Amino acid sequence: MKPKTATEFKVVEVSRNLPAISKKQHQTAFAKCFDNYAVQSRKTIFCLECGHSWKVADTKEIKKANCEKCNRQLTVTSKYNNGLRETDYYQIITAVENFQIVRMVCITKFMKKNCQSSFFAHEVMQIFIDESGKPRCMSKNVMGLSQYFDQWIVGSELSLKYYDNNRFSLKPSFIFPTKKIIPLLKRNGFKGNFHGIAPQILFRQILTDNIAETLLKSNQFDLLYYHIRNTSLKPTGIYWNAIKICIRNNYQVKDAKLWIDYLDLLKHFGKDLRSPKYVCPVNLECAHNRLMTKKNKEIWKNTLEEKKKQIAKNQKYYFKAKKQFFGLVFSEKNISINVIETVREFLEEGCIHNHCVFTNDYYKKENSLILSAKVNGVPAETIQISLENFEILQSRGHGNKASRHNKAIINLVQKNLHQITARMKLAS
Repeated sequence: MKPKTATEFKVVEVSRNLPAISKKQHQTAFAKCFDNYAVQSRKTIFCLECGHSWKVADTKEIKKANCEKCNRQLTVTSKYNNGLRETDYYQIITAVENFQIVRMVCITKFMKKNCQSSFFAHEVMQIFIDESGKPRCMSKNVMGLSQYFDQWIVGSELSLKYYDNNRFSLKPSFIFPTKKIIPLLKRNGFKGNFHGIAPQILFRQILTDNIAETLLKSNQFDLLYYHIRNTSLKPTGIYWNAIKICIRNNYQVKDAKLWIDYLDLLKHFGKDLRSPKYVCPVNLECAHNRLMTKKNKEIWKNTLEEKKKQIAKNQKYYFKAKKQFFGLVFSEKNISINVIETVREFLEEGCIHNHCVFTNDYYKKENSLILSAKVNGVPAETIQISLENFEILQSRGHGNKASRHNKAIINLVQKNLHQITARMKLAS
């Protein structure tokens, strides 16, 4: 894409004059981005960091080890297959004139038995955000036929590209602590902490969205994270009015998703959403679970015939809205994850885990996809995925808490998000 406007010409000029990223910066990020690994072969442990190997007493599988040569704590991996390679991203944040610049570097770690680990790093993207919050992107080319959006062509040059939401939202594992920030971002509440949000997304939000700016300045960080990933916090809505009550009463919402569900339950029971007594509960989890149990009892009071009619009616709507995802299953080892295909399954899932996936009508949420995770055939967690930006919004088990398999479940879903995006594209 050739620059056409004065701003685009300026972006290209500034990009050319940015200082080259040093080897020392790459080495610092290399140490921060990756875990340290070893591999076990019968009675021998091989350190994949320094190349040292040593014998152990028996062939019993070891999960953790300590290398006596490089003195690193090592995770013993079973993924080794004639070598191991991992790729991650880190960012350098700087500013030139009125541009806030986020430099994205792709770094790949190579590991092999009896060899010292090495890396290859190259800058793949520069995101320029002006004071109005509009982004311009300089990036390398990607492989056109790949299903992944970050398969970079290493030999290509950085050039002006059209805005791409997938690449733009890449989240780094490490951000250099030395940052240069434009004054407008500081004025809008940025104090150096990203609160788990990709820097380029946070910068853009607090420059363009008054709600995001207010949430950041009032230290409502989990609500800010929730707001950026959802579209339900609107200035005229019940949620925003309740948030203003929280801010006035110095009440910090620490679990935004649970709090939003709690407000939905308050609304259902006709409680006063302008009262701090209800909006600012001392124990959010207990207050939520109490109302959820009450609503579940209310639902079960309906006759069986009425439930059948309700489920049959909603099933038609749900089938029409989500049929393109039906049949989608992800499996790995003892974990199996499938898309929930019937409204009755929502009811069963809610009863098993004692959460509000059915009572709060998650099958009616247009921009969400709900999946059920089972471990050894036993329901473990219910997962909600955003169909707007294809992120995992929540994954909760019994009593709205994460199960002990939560990390493995989330990793499996993340590995297979491309299957959901592919089905979305086929349906459109």
